[in-house]
Amino acid sequence: MLELLFFATDSIGVPAHTYVSGDVGGTPYLSIWFMVSFLVPAALVMPLVGGLKARYGVKTLAVLAPGLFGLACVFSSMATDPQWFMAMRIMQGLGGGFIPAIAGGYLGGELGKDYNPMGKGLVALAGISGSAIGIPISALLTWDLSWRFMYVAIGLIALVAVFIISSLMPRTPGDPTFEIDWLGYGFMSGGFGLLALSLVVGNQREWFADPIYVLMLWTSIVLLGLFAWRIFTKPKLIDTRIFKDINYCIGLVNLSSVVFFLFMVFALVPRFLMVATNNTIENYAFTFLPFVAAAITTGVLITPRISPYLIAENPRHKKWLCSSGILAFAFTALWIANTNSQQNNHNIGLQLICVGACFAVITGMEIQMALTTMAAELMVSASSVLFFCTNISKAISGGVSNAILTVTTQGSWTRFREHIHPSNPAMEPFLQPFQGHSAGITGSSWSQGSLELINKEIARQAEVVAFINIATTAGLVLLLLCALPLLHRSPTKTKGQGKSENGIQLTSPKR
Repeated sequence: MLELLFFATDSIGVPAHTYVSGDVGGTPYLSIWFMVSFLVPAALVMPLVGGLKARYGVKTLAVLAPGLFGLACVFSSMATDPQWFMAMRIMQGLGGGFIPAIAGGYLGGELGKDYNPMGKGLVALAGISGSAIGIPISALLTWDLSWRFMYVAIGLIALVAVFIISSLMPRTPGDPTFEIDWLGYGFMSGGFGLLALSLVVGNQREWFADPIYVLMLWTSIVLLGLFAWRIFTKPKLIDTRIFKDINYCIGLVNLSSVVFFLFMVFALVPRFLMVATNNTIENYAFTFLPFVAAAITTGVLITPRISPYLIAENPRHKKWLCSSGILAFAFTALWIANTNSQQNNHNIGLQLICVGACFAVITGMEIQMALTTMAAELMVSASSVLFFCTNISKAISGGVSNAILTVTTQGSWTRFREHIHPSNPAMEPFLQPFQGHSAGITGSSWSQGSLELINKEIARQAEVVAFINIATTAGLVLLLLCALPLLHRSPTKTKGQGKSENGIQLTSPKR
């Protein structure tokens, strides 16, 4: 349940945060920072989970993390200025970042040999369901009730979960002498954090023309280099035994790569629906409901012991299904790119059904394959690194897609404005509504009213061009990435080795 809440909070998008920004006295630009201030801290805290679990015990983290997350949600609902809300979003991220790693460790390694495959499937199903449900639910609650109500509800559910966990979960003492590499963590968090934040700063400050962006970029590169050196010389931040599992390494690369391009399209659809096709937050929420149904239904069908008609039970079928899912998503992205400002919601709904099914297949299959042969005692570390990579990929993906959006929009404005002159017949619809009426300030060619309509239409068409460029880029790259899942290796039979959850004998990773 907590994992669902985390992913649902993660999926609260720009339109909902635009409402928040206006309510707390912010600007539209701050809605981007409201998202980043949650996503980046949530990702950066995840690599610490394995070490903190070893030092303080899993129950301590299982109580404190959702407690911090829940309190931050409640306090964010009381925000009256953007700085307070952003601070609470950071606290949400810091607390919430522990949740998927702890849940992944428990579900994937603590349910016993017979149920561990189901647990690993549930990790993927929670991520799929939370990400899908979060978009329409946050939109409907924001539209019909209030964003404050939404955050209070999420916070109270998390706090109730804290009470249940503290009452029922057995005590799990840690090892106070366990050493955590704080210097390595500082290099890692500084490098990846500055890199993700620099993309937002670059978008808002003209990239290399701004010295702050240049400083952030080069500092992040230096810190990431120091982090790589630290991992090789003193690998205490992350349990490096997880990287001896070849399926995990392949899954980590595959999921991070695919999620990057998947979210380039996935995150832009709500904005496209509002700006280009004149939907409200309420309308686009209903348009997303088929996407939710497709994602959750597909997720259930690929989850062991949950689905009565399990799809792709063995590793060979899983990797072929995942490859097909990436290929199908690539074609769907190219289909989405074939759009215009007159696009109707029914057609977008069909596209979102395909996106939802592909999203569930790719995410579910890759998470299951990445964790298939992972030792139970390494599941917390494996889950934390896996979710760190996917979350930081989403943060960087948002920055890259916004960069494409900014560059494309600026170019489109210039190109579209070249055709604005009185002799162009296409301009007649913008002049007719004002014929014979007072239209404010007038010049030699245009009135104040007609210019307002023209500028609005240019902004709309520029948005369409940007969306087409992003969807096309993602679709073409995904066509190349569809072969990545085929690199996964099936468990091999080895004399004297233990059996996997599927009854196949495995070669254990060397320690």
